[in-house]
Amino acid sequence: MQVIWGYVRRYVKSEINWIYFSLVVLLLTGLTTWFYTDKALMQSIGGGSNDSSRILNNLALYGGILFSTIALYIPFAKDKSWVSSHRFWLTVLFAVVVFSFSVYCYWHKEWLKEITDGQAEIFWLRCAKYIGNAFTIGVPVFAWWFLMDRKNQKLYGWNSTDVRPYFMLLAMVLPLIILASFSADFLRQYPQASKTLNVAKIEEGRMMYGLLFEFFYGLNYLITEFFFRGFLILVLSRWLGYGAIIPVAAFYVTIHFGKPLGETISSFFGGIILGILVLETRSIWGGVIIHLGIAFAMEICAAIMKGGM
Repeated sequence: MQVIWGYVRRYVKSEINWIYFSLVVLLLTGLTTWFYTDKALMQSIGGGSNDSSRILNNLALYGGILFSTIALYIPFAKDKSWVSSHRFWLTVLFAVVVFSFSVYCYWHKEWLKEITDGQAEIFWLRCAKYIGNAFTIGVPVFAWWFLMDRKNQKLYGWNSTDVRPYFMLLAMVLPLIILASFSADFLRQYPQASKTLNVAKIEEGRMMYGLLFEFFYGLNYLITEFFFRGFLILVLSRWLGYGAIIPVAAFYVTIHFGKPLGETISSFFGGIILGILVLETRSIWGGVIIHLGIAFAMEICAAIMKGGM
């Protein structure tokens, strides 16, 4: 546990620029307030529809926050050589396009309608979205690594590390999750498995379907860690060093828009901590443990509060 706090203290003491940090916080505060007070705006982003305007909205949101926070960093960067690097900006653009397309993409929707119906269609539609992310995010990032980086490093973040401190950190976070589970806002959002089963009106074999949903739900978090920490942090840090952490954390906040406000706000600080850990260890496994642990703890606590899955 002391190892993790040592990483964080070193970053806060030696790497973070507080003026830049404050500017990004102000930007995120304004953006979050705007989205959470404008329901029509909130509904215009994300997936769930084949409306082509959504991908443009996603590009504007994700690209806007990532490019703007990087641009804000320029005056504070000690080494500005990356500003003229075409490969750097191409990497940023690639990340924005891949994630925006993945969030929008519901390519499996019509296919599912052909092979399923009724309750099964609704259930598999939600699960297939998580599986689809493995292809729409995982495959392009793997291809990027294979074409651009395989000679320089192992697949982004897939290095072993000592995982014991992360389980200790997870144990410290658990009381906060339990406390959050008493919130009506929290219980409207979780458990995700129960919401899916209820919408699909699945009663027979409910436990089996619930566990199956949780497996794919967890797979989605693994892909998220691979993209944000394994790919974005490790690749952008070649140019920005520890300066890559805050822009990626800001991007990470925007993918939480629509979730409980407390979760969205905390994702910024969580994103910073996970970014520090991956730069120190060159491994995403700590982040995977924390992310999956928190996600499943939220599911379990909400299920207990509601009296079951």
